[in-house]
Amino acid sequence: MKLLRHCALLAFLCAGLYSPLQAHHNTQAEYGPFDSDFITIDGVITNIKWGNPHIAFTIEVTGGDLPAAEVGQSWQVNSHPVGTMIAYGFNEDEFKVGDKLHMLAWTHVRGIKHLWPRAIQVNDGPFKSNLRYTDMIDIADGTFEALHIEPAANLNGSDPIRAGSATVAKLKAQGMLDADGNMIWPLP
Repeated sequence: MKLLRHCALLAFLCAGLYSPLQAHHNTQAEYGPFDSDFITIDGVITNIKWGNPHIAFTIEVTGGDLPAAEVGQSWQVNSHPVGTMIAYGFNEDEFKVGDKLHMLAWTHVRGIKHLWPRAIQVNDGPFKSNLRYTDMIDIADGTFEALHIEPAANLNGSDPIRAGSATVAKLKAQGMLDADGNMIWPLP
């Protein structure tokens, strides 16, 4: 009986040590604020993890704004949980090992080979937003249409507060918020 209790305690402690690895983290703390500069990255998917807590791809870099020495190197692309990606208009069937990715992405602030996508294009498909709050910032600043990306599928009707008070004020002044303060896009 004593051995059983020790085994149960050991299993509990090991689970406690593993749980921080699965904890939610602050994307802006790892990749910079929503309105920080991003780069263009091209790559080929070599591995896919479509699951929670976050979807992740490994890509082999084929081009873009990274130094030439990074071409052929493996980088990890991190993204949202499954439910968020689906709400943004993505689905698992869009991504296959060997597919070409074209992305606008942020690099990790600590210089590790991780990316967070602003927008993703798979093969020759649509170039789709991966962040509705950044869509709001870019719309408010008048720079969204120049990116030539489709907005997040759940942009219209979303509360813009996470895009920041300055963005909310700009959107309101531009007539892009409804009576409840939610995003109107595209404008009628």
